[in-house]
Amino acid sequence: MLRDFKKFIEEHNLIQEGDKVLLALSGGVDSIVLAKLLMLYRQRPISISFAHCNFHLRGDDSNRDEKFVTEFANKNNIPIYIKHFDTETYAKENSLSIEMAARELRYSWFKELKEVNNFDKVALAHHGDDQVETFFINLLRGSGIKGLKGMKPQNDFYIRPLLWTNRKQIEAFAKDNAIQWVEDYTNQENVYLRNKIRNQLMPFFDEIKDGARQSLKFSVDCLTSENELYRSLIDEKLSQHENVNGDYRFIENKFFLENENGRQLLFEWVRKYGFNYEQSASMFEAMRSGKSGALFYSIDNGQQTTDSRLCSCLVASVQKGKIEIFKNKEEEEEYWIYGFPDFRISGTLGLGDFETWGLRFSVFNKDVDFKLIRDVSVAQFDMEKVAFPLKLRRWRKGDRFNPIGMKGSKLLSDFFNDMGFSTYQKQNVWIMEDSNNLILWVVGYRISDKVKITDSTKVIFQCTLES
Repeated sequence: MLRDFKKFIEEHNLIQEGDKVLLALSGGVDSIVLAKLLMLYRQRPISISFAHCNFHLRGDDSNRDEKFVTEFANKNNIPIYIKHFDTETYAKENSLSIEMAARELRYSWFKELKEVNNFDKVALAHHGDDQVETFFINLLRGSGIKGLKGMKPQNDFYIRPLLWTNRKQIEAFAKDNAIQWVEDYTNQENVYLRNKIRNQLMPFFDEIKDGARQSLKFSVDCLTSENELYRSLIDEKLSQHENVNGDYRFIENKFFLENENGRQLLFEWVRKYGFNYEQSASMFEAMRSGKSGALFYSIDNGQQTTDSRLCSCLVASVQKGKIEIFKNKEEEEEYWIYGFPDFRISGTLGLGDFETWGLRFSVFNKDVDFKLIRDVSVAQFDMEKVAFPLKLRRWRKGDRFNPIGMKGSKLLSDFFNDMGFSTYQKQNVWIMEDSNNLILWVVGYRISDKVKITDSTKVIFQCTLES
């Protein structure tokens, strides 16, 4: 078994000379055998440490496991880290199952240990049977090819050196070498889905076909390879049609609508940014119906919401002709601009300019040769009609504006629609208002009629949007 273990490590380049390896040690046969194999593998100059999680879910048995792994580590002169978790409280506070809570807690701690102590790899004792069990779990929950693929020998800094073998081989190695371990009695309880598959389904396959586990593992390995090829081809195809500018990206609707696999292609694109299948189906229907402005939100933890106030990550918007994905902007984002000399108090014009927030500000007399600049990146106001200091902010629902050339006011949302703004443009536009809450300028688009330059204007205040 050691020969096959070394071969697998070398084939997948899991451990390099000089690596510091942290092994997740539960005390069960899988992790103890992995520990023994790694210790035998230490003929190479690598260092090993253990990490044990006490989730306090099995009463005295949880403490028994901790004592066992501590003695095992001490006997073999290997450093060990122990962490106690209040798993049930964490699960309740975060609305998680016990399984998911324990998973989040241990992986978060492993990552912390890795970063604080400069470990190169974190070794996990997953093996071939775990691959097959995970396959059936995802199959029963409903999954495409991505969910049916197996775990990789290495994923980031996590390595799984036992994926090549199975539970029977591991137990046989332990018995042949008089290796002791502790049993988790909950593994025999058919409460969790994984245990039902392990204890009921897998023995059934063993009965109906010799070598069933090996065949199932081979199928999972094939699916894993096929998924990697599928993903590579899909990503290549999508990249040919995806337009990216910073945090903004879009693909034309016709790419999806004119492709017989358009619905699936759309899902493969948006899933990368945290949107689920149901959302992608709604996006596709919005495209087909020609509906414009449909919005979908995604947040970090994988949950979706229709309330933009709860979303700080990404927004997908179906527009006429294209679907956009971009970062959501905080509605109340705003900045005060100070630094203007008080020209009226000083009694001088203080001719000059200064720059802040990507804007250049100038003040000058209006002379007989003055001509308005016809450029949307430049705003010119009657100085006496502007109340300082100024504020730059995002637009808010209900904002009203007096576009130059219009006697009355209109909602900014209507102004945006008249301009043909997409959702992305609306969320990224800046509003300049004065200290009397008068909107002076939709930056880069239109100034207010209330501060426009007239024949009676004496001093001009000019804002230039720097490129």
